[in-house]
Amino acid sequence: MAAFTIITDVLIVLAAALLVGELFERFSLPSVVGEILSGMIIGPSMLGLVAANDAIRAVSSIALFFIIFHIGFEMRTHMVRGKLFGASLLSITSFLVPLALTAAAALVFFPFGTKADFIIALAISIPSISIISVLIWQYNLLCTMTGQVILSSVTISDVLAFVILAGVVRPLESTLTIVMEIAIFVVAFVVIDWILNRKPEAFQQFLTRSVKVFKREDFAFVFLIIVALSVSAIFQSIGLSYILGSFFAGLIVHDGLIGRNAFGRISQTLSTMNRVFFIPLFFGFAGLEVILASISYFYYVGLAVLIAIALGAGVVLTYYVSKKTLQPKMDIAPKQVAGILGGRGAIGIVIASVALTEGSINEAGFSLVILATLIMSLAIPFLAGKIIQNKTTN
Repeated sequence: MAAFTIITDVLIVLAAALLVGELFERFSLPSVVGEILSGMIIGPSMLGLVAANDAIRAVSSIALFFIIFHIGFEMRTHMVRGKLFGASLLSITSFLVPLALTAAAALVFFPFGTKADFIIALAISIPSISIISVLIWQYNLLCTMTGQVILSSVTISDVLAFVILAGVVRPLESTLTIVMEIAIFVVAFVVIDWILNRKPEAFQQFLTRSVKVFKREDFAFVFLIIVALSVSAIFQSIGLSYILGSFFAGLIVHDGLIGRNAFGRISQTLSTMNRVFFIPLFFGFAGLEVILASISYFYYVGLAVLIAIALGAGVVLTYYVSKKTLQPKMDIAPKQVAGILGGRGAIGIVIASVALTEGSINEAGFSLVILATLIMSLAIPFLAGKIIQNKTTN
């Protein structure tokens, strides 16, 4: 009976998320907003058709693993190399400074406790690679120097956000150990990435021989999933989120390493799985967790202040730094850079979901993050589009 219940719940959530997400896309709105809203409609906040439970959260964790692995898989480590200075400056202006300001505001407006208030601020302040990468692609900036600096910046910010989250949700006495283990892993990651990229042919030959031995054409895909799960397990065991592990596992793989054909097949498979199943399922489940009745009216005032600070401070500072420091190297205007890096969305929800599972925030805190994400996910693509269109016409 329990198995039948989870299948029915998944069916209802997936159908609703796909339907409402598609409806939002028809009106040129982010599908992720529709998927979250679908969960809120069928969840306890409105119709009460499906409620979040341990089985749903387990399925949601699996979906999240594949989503983050694919984000890392589509990134390239060479995008970050050589762009660290500009990317780091943009990470400071678009993430770290807004985080400090929103955290201070959260402590004033929210009564959840220092840890929970900080996590809410973290989730609201973090630029989202999912939203920003779509904007980069939509406005044909992927192959430009500026587009790659922006992607490098948001990669640094998102990884840093997961590291900060791990340090916050774990006991204080284990923080130093976590920092040491992170440093060891990063060094090992850089060394392995360097070795693999020196002789990618050797790795490709390994995959080719393995296909013959195991008689499986999809061995490369199986191998990568096993590696990703292993790295995620290592991260989980040292006190970090498995999400960070799945991202790093995907990040180290690229077409030059495993071959264009294998990379193309795996990328297409992951993209299809995520687009039609894992992404709508995860964000539909996130909508189920929203309990609007748990939010006091006073919290909405605090939420509006946090959103204004996160976006306002981030956009203004990024514009200023881009204009004063990076403009000679940029192929687009500083206000375009600032508008794109204002993108907030999926990563904030991921952080809030992990914190909710860990018991670091409650339903009210999670619901506030979801509402903030809905507002910012609708506002930023529109504002960034207006900025870029105005620049183009002028």
